[in-house]
Amino acid sequence: MIGQRARVRSLFLVAVVLAAWLATRPLRAEPPVEIVPSVGQFEVFDGGRAWEMGWEARFAPRRIPFLPRFLHDAIPVAGAMASSQGALYAYGGFRWNLPLGKRWVVTPNWAAGLYYAGKEDGKDLGGVVEFRSGVELAWRLNERSRIGLCLYHLSNGGLYDFNPGTESLILSYDIRP
Repeated sequence: MIGQRARVRSLFLVAVVLAAWLATRPLRAEPPVEIVPSVGQFEVFDGGRAWEMGWEARFAPRRIPFLPRFLHDAIPVAGAMASSQGALYAYGGFRWNLPLGKRWVVTPNWAAGLYYAGKEDGKDLGGVVEFRSGVELAWRLNERSRIGLCLYHLSNGGLYDFNPGTESLILSYDIRP
């Protein structure tokens, strides 16, 4: 019974995030997409058996009124990663840029997506639907580019009976056209 409630709650949360993304409009005219490559360590706290590569498309900020004021300007994202063990993860979600002075930016992020464990020795996360939550600390190189270090957690949030989760530490390079 508890597992069923967790599944319904998780699916409801995914539906709300998707509806918010689709119902909002960009705040200002900007290039609609930035493509951000990343590379790093998969399973960073579990022995670091694998590395990962990924990319993320970042769209123009959108206003989401039901969130706290400092989180109104959400940046929709869609991305994917692949690990050296053959794991694949495709996701969609949001990021929030919170400036820390002129050069530093801290960016909490959250996404939901689909996961494939890959080879026999790939990381089993318990199911296909997985959630990603993390925080990035980035240094602005200039007005159009920055380099960031992101730590994120990937798990099914109790959606399935087996929920080991894992963490990744990745380095990303963001350049706007």
